[in-house]
Amino acid sequence: MSATPTVEDLRKQLASLGLDSRGNKADLRNRLHKARKRQQQQQDGDGPDGAGEGNTPGFSPQHHTFLVLDVEATCESTRKYGINHKRNTSWSFRSDVGSNQYPNEIIEFPVVVLRWNRHTCSLDILDVFHRFVCPTFRPRLSQFCKDLTGIQQAQVLASPTWDKVVRELHQFLLIHNLIEARAGNPNDFHGYRLRRGVAWVTHGPCDLRDFVIKQSWICPTGQRSELGTPPVFLRGPLIDVRKSIQDLHTWEQDILAEASRSSSSRSSPFPQFGGDDGFQIISPPKPSPTSHGTGQAVEGLSKRDSTVPGLLDLLGIGPFQGKQHSGLADTRNISRLVIELARRIYETSLGNQILLQKGLESVDGEIQKLESSLTLEPARAMRRAKELEALVLFPNIRTDNYRKQWIWMTRTPGLVSWPFLAEDNQGSAHPGIVKSSTTLDSTHTSSSSASSSAPLAA
Repeated sequence: MSATPTVEDLRKQLASLGLDSRGNKADLRNRLHKARKRQQQQQDGDGPDGAGEGNTPGFSPQHHTFLVLDVEATCESTRKYGINHKRNTSWSFRSDVGSNQYPNEIIEFPVVVLRWNRHTCSLDILDVFHRFVCPTFRPRLSQFCKDLTGIQQAQVLASPTWDKVVRELHQFLLIHNLIEARAGNPNDFHGYRLRRGVAWVTHGPCDLRDFVIKQSWICPTGQRSELGTPPVFLRGPLIDVRKSIQDLHTWEQDILAEASRSSSSRSSPFPQFGGDDGFQIISPPKPSPTSHGTGQAVEGLSKRDSTVPGLLDLLGIGPFQGKQHSGLADTRNISRLVIELARRIYETSLGNQILLQKGLESVDGEIQKLESSLTLEPARAMRRAKELEALVLFPNIRTDNYRKQWIWMTRTPGLVSWPFLAEDNQGSAHPGIVKSSTTLDSTHTSSSSASSSAPLAA
């Protein structure tokens, strides 16, 4: 028998739900009971989101709302940066160091909200949040950045800075009841978190894991110890749809290999030996991912297959719609991937598991095209659907390292120590340590002039 919860236990449970934890024991117990009842109603399909057990024929998604995101950020063309970590003094260009060290600033921030419709048993687009963002460290975009993203200088200079955009996002999520306040401090927007059943979705982990963290430090929000960190609602949970589909590809290979072995065993007239010629049949080993769980390409799935256009083709819903490297177009196409994955989960619950359209290389080197679908018995169908959902539409990237550090971060949030000249301004003065200003009135009125200590370039 479980022990009766103490006042402290009740307060902790209420705080974890973002509810007021003040009052006597009876008040706390009553408040917690009502909160759990509301949660159960939402799970049963009676809540405002319309997601839950009301679905037919028995399928109910664990996550009912997905915030699909693909940011565009300032960038340079080919240079990679490194530092001598033994002395922490020698900065240089290095070809063996990734460009992840660059102090990227977000310049386009689109979010497509997908919500499960229990009546149609599908994901629908609920709303779209889209903002261009003005950089504060180097407001002038490089030519490479403009050519890649299609974003022009005038667009970002006429746009709000990150600290304002993130507050607008907070209001947007609040209107749709997708976030909740921490207990006792509803006025602290920085402390709001996603409600249960809501998750971010990106293509690759970098948008939320790296770019948002960099941007939140360069143009800081928050107070005291939270200054320079992302708001809690931008810290996950996170689903990397690229990793989801890579894992799905490996999982389907295992299922088909097992089905093939079972079929060979049943069809053999000599089951004690395994083959009709008296020799034991030896199946090839199951394919294993080269870097399972890291978000990198899996064996059998090429680098091209892992791009957004490649994944669209793999799911049979291509081609890519719009301009690649446009934040909004990328986000809408990633949303198509999520919608299709949800459709396949539902179809699987009905007994029809749709497979990826990827050709597999057999032992003799020939390319074998997968079957279009597998027929499942009712008893197995729901179990397989739950397995599929857990594989592709559950958080699969850790985002708890929101205090991640890069070599250009100083002790003061908003102060960037970056010794490299801007790509398009090699004749300018050495930038050194630059204060990232959130008040860019002078920059907006005179964007063509560059400071001797901080050239305006990306």
